[in-house]
Amino acid sequence: MKRKKGLRIFVFALLLALSPLTGAIPSLPGTVQAAPSKLNYQSKNLLVGETFTLIPKTGKAASFSSSSPAVATVSKSGKVKGKKAGTARITVTTTAGKKFTCKVTVRDEVDIIIFAGQSNMTNVGKASKAPALKDGAGYEVLFTKKKLSPLREPFGVEQKGKVTKNSGGTLASAFANAYFAQTGVPIVATNTARGGTSLGEWSGSYYKKVIDSANKTKKILKKQGIKVRHCYMVFFQGENDATYDISTAAYQQHLMLMLGRIRQKSDIEKCLIIRIGNDLNDPTSFNRIAAAQTTICMDNRDFVLISTIASGFDKTYYQGDGIHYTQEGLNKIGKQAGSMAGKYAKTGKEPSMKDPRYNNTYRSNCNE
Repeated sequence: MKRKKGLRIFVFALLLALSPLTGAIPSLPGTVQAAPSKLNYQSKNLLVGETFTLIPKTGKAASFSSSSPAVATVSKSGKVKGKKAGTARITVTTTAGKKFTCKVTVRDEVDIIIFAGQSNMTNVGKASKAPALKDGAGYEVLFTKKKLSPLREPFGVEQKGKVTKNSGGTLASAFANAYFAQTGVPIVATNTARGGTSLGEWSGSYYKKVIDSANKTKKILKKQGIKVRHCYMVFFQGENDATYDISTAAYQQHLMLMLGRIRQKSDIEKCLIIRIGNDLNDPTSFNRIAAAQTTICMDNRDFVLISTIASGFDKTYYQGDGIHYTQEGLNKIGKQAGSMAGKYAKTGKEPSMKDPRYNNTYRSNCNE
C-alpha cells in the first residue's frame, strides 16, 4: 500500500512538471471533476402554475422532454410549467445529440406572511445590500395584476404596481431565506407597514389592511391551485408608542384588541412579534414597550416572540440615526425572525433565544 501511494505522488509530480504553465493542475488518474453546467438552470423550485424557460448554454436545443408531465410540462421552446406537487427531470437534447437535465421540484403549499408595523418594517434599508433570495423561498402578491412574483427588494413596492427610485430594502428577503431553510415551505408575503404609526392606530383602523391583504392573497392562491398551510402576521412596531409614554398594560391591551379584530375577519392564526430594539439616543425610552412585548409573548399563546436581536445593537452600523435600522441591521433581524418563525411553524413550540436586553435566554411559558 505504501508503494502504491508513493507511486501516485510521483506520477502527480511528474504530470505537474510536464504540464504547460497555465495555472491548471492536472487530475490524478481515477479522480472525478464536477462538470460545468450546460443549462441556465441545473435545478429549479416552482409553485403550481409558475413557469420558467430552460435554455442550453452551449449549442442549440432540438427537443425538450419531461420525465413526469403530470408534475411539470415543457413546451417545444423550453417553457417549463409546474402542474402538481412532486419532482420531474426536464431533458434538453441539443442539435449535436447531447442531453442535459434539470431537476424541477414543484410545490402546491405555502405559508402566508403579512408584514405589518411602522417605519422599520418599511423600506428604510438599502435594497442592493439585502441578501439574494434563495430559489423558491418566497413570493409577493402583485395585487394590481392579481398574481404572484418572486419576492425581491425593494419588497412590497411592486404590490402597488410600481417601483420608485427611492424605494429601499427591508428585512423580508432575509426572513424568507431563513424561514425556507427551516421549513422547506415557501412564504407568500405582503407588506402592510406604515411609518410613524402608533399601536392605537393599528387597533383602531390600520388592522383592516392586514385583513384585506390576507383575504386577497388567499383568493389569488386558491385560483392558482395553491394550498395555504399557515397564515401569520409579523409585527414590528413600538417606537411611536415609546415616545407617547404609553403604559405597558395599555400597549398589551391594544395588541390584543388589534389581533382580535383581525382574526374575526381573516384566517390569521398568530401575531409573530419582532421585538423593538433600542433608541441609541435615549437608551431607556423603549424599555416599557420591550417589556410589554416580551411578557405578552411569554404568557399569551396568540403572540409569539421571534426576534430579540435588535436589543443587542449598540452601533450606528446597524442603526444609522439611532432609531432606524440600516440594511445590515435589517438583514440580521430578518434572519433571526425568519428562523424562529420557521421553527415555530415546523414544531408548534414557541422558540427560545438569547435575549441581550435582559442578558438571559428568552423562554415562553406557553410551551409548559
